[in-house]
Amino acid sequence: MTRMSFDPTAQQCRAIEAPLGPVLVVAGPGAGKTYCLVARIDHLIHRLGYAPARICAVTFTNKAAQEIALRLERERDGHGQEVTRGTLHALCLVMLRDHASKCGLKPGFGIADEDCQRRLLQRLRVQSVRQGDLLRLFGRHRLQGYPLTEGDRELLGKYQDLLRSKNMVDFDDIVTLTGELLRADDGVAVEQCGRWDYILIDEFQDLNLTQYGIVKRLASVHRNLFAVGDDEQSIYSWAGADPRILDRFREDFGVAAPIVLDQNRRCSRQIFEVARRLIARNPALFDKRIEADRDSVFDVQAYTFDDEAGEAQWIVQDILRDRAECGTAWGDYGVLYRKHTIGHYIERELVRAGIPCRLARGQALLDDDVVAYVISSLRLIRAPDDPLALEAFADRVLPKQMLEQVRTTAGLDADLLASLRVFARQNSRGDPDTRKAWRFIYHVENLAALGRTHDALRPLVEELLAQRVGRYRNPLEERHAELTDPALYPGAAALAERVSAASERGATVWLVPDRGVEIALAGLMQSAHLPDVRRLTGPRKMRDDDVVLRPDDAGRGSWPLLVFKALQILQSRDVRDRFLDYVAFDVESTDLDVASCEIVELAAVRVRNGAIVAQFHSLVRPGCPISPGATAVHGYREADLKDQPGFADVWPLLRDFVGQDVLVAHNGQNFDVPVLRRLATGLSGIETLVFFDTLPLAKSLLDESAKLEALAKRFGVAEGRAHHALDDASMLVGVLRHLGMLKVIRARKAALSQALDWLGLALALDQRVNPEPEARLLQELAVPAALGRYSDCLEVYAAERGASPDAPSVEEIIERLGGRRVMERLRAERPAAERYPIAMLRLGALMETSTAPTLGESIDRMLDKVGLSSSEGVERDPHRVSLLTLHSTKGLEFSRVYVVGVEDQQLPGYWALQQNREDEIQEARRLLYVGMTRAKDRLVLTRAELRGGRASGGSLLLHDAGLAPAAMV
Repeated sequence: MTRMSFDPTAQQCRAIEAPLGPVLVVAGPGAGKTYCLVARIDHLIHRLGYAPARICAVTFTNKAAQEIALRLERERDGHGQEVTRGTLHALCLVMLRDHASKCGLKPGFGIADEDCQRRLLQRLRVQSVRQGDLLRLFGRHRLQGYPLTEGDRELLGKYQDLLRSKNMVDFDDIVTLTGELLRADDGVAVEQCGRWDYILIDEFQDLNLTQYGIVKRLASVHRNLFAVGDDEQSIYSWAGADPRILDRFREDFGVAAPIVLDQNRRCSRQIFEVARRLIARNPALFDKRIEADRDSVFDVQAYTFDDEAGEAQWIVQDILRDRAECGTAWGDYGVLYRKHTIGHYIERELVRAGIPCRLARGQALLDDDVVAYVISSLRLIRAPDDPLALEAFADRVLPKQMLEQVRTTAGLDADLLASLRVFARQNSRGDPDTRKAWRFIYHVENLAALGRTHDALRPLVEELLAQRVGRYRNPLEERHAELTDPALYPGAAALAERVSAASERGATVWLVPDRGVEIALAGLMQSAHLPDVRRLTGPRKMRDDDVVLRPDDAGRGSWPLLVFKALQILQSRDVRDRFLDYVAFDVESTDLDVASCEIVELAAVRVRNGAIVAQFHSLVRPGCPISPGATAVHGYREADLKDQPGFADVWPLLRDFVGQDVLVAHNGQNFDVPVLRRLATGLSGIETLVFFDTLPLAKSLLDESAKLEALAKRFGVAEGRAHHALDDASMLVGVLRHLGMLKVIRARKAALSQALDWLGLALALDQRVNPEPEARLLQELAVPAALGRYSDCLEVYAAERGASPDAPSVEEIIERLGGRRVMERLRAERPAAERYPIAMLRLGALMETSTAPTLGESIDRMLDKVGLSSSEGVERDPHRVSLLTLHSTKGLEFSRVYVVGVEDQQLPGYWALQQNREDEIQEARRLLYVGMTRAKDRLVLTRAELRGGRASGGSLLLHDAGLAPAAMV
């Protein structure tokens, strides 16, 4: 036997020591399949003498591949590192790289991640709500031969043409092109078959037919194929997976019978018996007798609640009660569900109860903001002319609302960099967004230079991290709620007028000496681009229209703060509300399902110079039932609308009313816009409409609720009849007018952030009065700028203070600003690993395995690895309750598991039952089986009679599991 640290069962020994040739291992949940796979590799190397480099282990995720390597490393002497391991996509990519030209690709082709794929579909005018479903359809067509409509086939062709024009492949291309290569070129096939003597496949049931064809060809000569899987845990049919692939392998390779790992070592006997009752309702591919023999003090529980509110409240209280009684760690609780909408609802209730929780998602490399920033920068360095790379980078560093405004003005197809230049030139110089636009433009130009001035990957990444990471910061903007509007600051508006008038007539602004404050104020005013500012030291010849500024101008207030506020007014004087001419619209619908609802009421108002000048309104006869929940909101029933025109008749009237105006809606991109686009598909004029969503603008301006009704109450806007389209569209006009005013005020407050260093120096010098609270806050914000390594204000002050004998020394000023230690810390060039420790660990691993002879090749290798790491699986946080979808639970286990939403609308789904789609019903059983068997000690399943205000259907799967849920009030 091998020297593994775990005592194997008899069936595990059979699998580990099976004869060479094809082997099929069927491993139920908690049966130790990863242990068997690792032990089999160890057996091959140390008992049968296989060279590690001649062994290939294919895993479902890169995380699983790393786990195999770590386990081998612990058991033996490092040979595990020589085993080829990784996902099938990663192995296929190596083949494509070696034979790119034979696949119609150019050397150095890139991988389009999901974000890039969606951007391509956006260029093909595919609405965002349909993009995910369409990409899945494309995948099923290419990997399974699933039929497409004529329109979708045409779209697929255009999408692939766009990919190839950018010399890119997507995830499905990696597999389909490799499959075609191995079928079409015998020489390549023979070469690839000779790379390994033994192949092991984990999660075999998750292969689709194209992937299976590749594996089958690679093992066709030596036939040493070790397949580990479980037909009862096949839950990825949308990706082409089919549990019958295990039976096909058995037939193709002549395997008499699988080796069944028959002991579940995770679940209690009570949990596993219920789970087996459920899965036994599916037809069995193999004869299995899997058992669990550990008893628990808990029986499986099932409950029914009136609605999701009662369900969530009970779960919260039950977790608190269970933890108080048993002392279970937070990380031992898992809350599982079919859709994230349920997870978001329960997360909110857990947070309200003070329970630490984590809405777990896949740990993709790009989920790390720092890694994502570096990768998007590298993509732009490699392809500076690629508009998709530029857009992706802009989305990382520019505010969403600002980008939306630029795109709305210029159009989706316009060059983003050129549009930003136009935006920056047309926008007020004092608007913070203007500075962000210019900084982005200069940053993009610098990236191109960095690619030419570096010759190795690590120093380039270090340089990228030495710059700003994430969205451009403006400290004044971030603390705007604590700052006074400069226009309301006493004396600021009058001083701004005096200084502006002097500047326009070419007069000089003189600053009366005040213990060095005037030195800092001169620097401050020069930062604001005032042309002629001088210190009044000694007798000077002055013009009659010159302006003299004195400390007494501020009265009892702060002279530096008065001057700063006046300069902010001057900097932002051209900022104004630019949303004055547009059409606001709103819809009411049959329900809230964006993908299927229909419109029952449609209204729009034309706005000129901020005022409503015309209205459009129509009721619409829907082609589907109106849900009770929707009727409760807007009041319309089908009988009310039976004599109204259909949407196709109303649409031309609305399109004529809109004309060339921008269409504005609140939360429009999440609902109104995709619904309108879907219903108007194929009708004239939808493709030329430009939309603007006011929700991101509201969220960027306010920390409170951004719902339209809440905003109307806040601003005192007449609400009319809530949830009636014409009233809501009219209400939006009033709300947007106030949002525009807030944006102007915010711009004034955030103006002149580039001069914070001089303001900080001036406030530190001003000892004439006790500083008011706002002066203290601004000095706090200004310290990093004044003491940091990017400002020369202290150096200029040291050089000029000789003319002011009563001015304090530089050392004294440094102490007032926080001290030399603070300055040294701010000016220290800390290494990236110190500033971004977790990100650098991930980046370090990427860089180590991406080294190549040239910088370009190194970047390409790194981008490949990231492109293949769309998700690294979910990790459990030991200190927080985990909330996650049933699909993302593989490989995880918890002491306590709550499966929420075990009801027909969720599992298996309304249409699966209505149309008796047996394949979908069987997969739903498998999905619930996977979730149930994540539980070690206690399992609770819940359902709600109403979810989202709609009836949730029966509880077929609970019945299949032999459970009768108790009703909870």
